[in-house]
Parts: sequence; structure tokens; C-alpha cells
Amino acid sequence: MVWILDADADEEQGTESIEKITSLVVDAGGEVTGTEAWGKRVLAYPIKKNSEGYYLQANFEIDGPQAQSFERAIYADQSIIRHLLVRAETPVAIVEEEPES
Repeated sequence: MVWILDADADEEQGTESIEKITSLVVDAGGEVTGTEAWGKRVLAYPIKKNSEGYYLQANFEIDGPQAQSFERAIYADQSIIRHLLVRAETPVAIVEEEPES
């Protein structure tokens, strides 16, 4: 997931937001595999009257049914002006069983 905080956010607020997202993932039974703060960047177009935003990223695994309640919690967070939650397609390994003799 990548999310953007408003232009007034700083490194401290970014850290707090990462901790909040991490706790939401853990509460939903998921596991965070990595987080990264990209810092303040200029937006391609204004979002809620912001021309800049503080970008953050978190990689995590969460069950599909839990993702909906997780995303509702993201929408409720007023400090997040935009987010993108993406499901990574991982190939499923098919193991062929050897015939029993």
C-alpha cells in the first residue's frame, strides 16, 4: 500500500502513520513485511487543495476478507489524502505427486 499524508506532515507524523497502519494490519491478523517513508513530493495534480504530499509505503500480507475492514479504517483516517492498496499476484506452486508403487 502507498498512501499520502497532507503537505503539512513531517517525518514524525509519517512515523506515527506507519505505526498506525502496522497496528491495523496486525489487528486484522496480517503481517507487515516492510515499510518505507518516501518523504515530501510534489503531486501531479492538487488533492484536497494540497500541491505536495508526504508519501509512505508499507508491504504486508492480509487475508482477503479482512482487507475490506482494513480499507474502511484507512478511509476513516483524515490525515490520509489518498491511498492505493494493491494485491500482489504471486504464482501458486503446483506440486505434482509421484504415483505410489
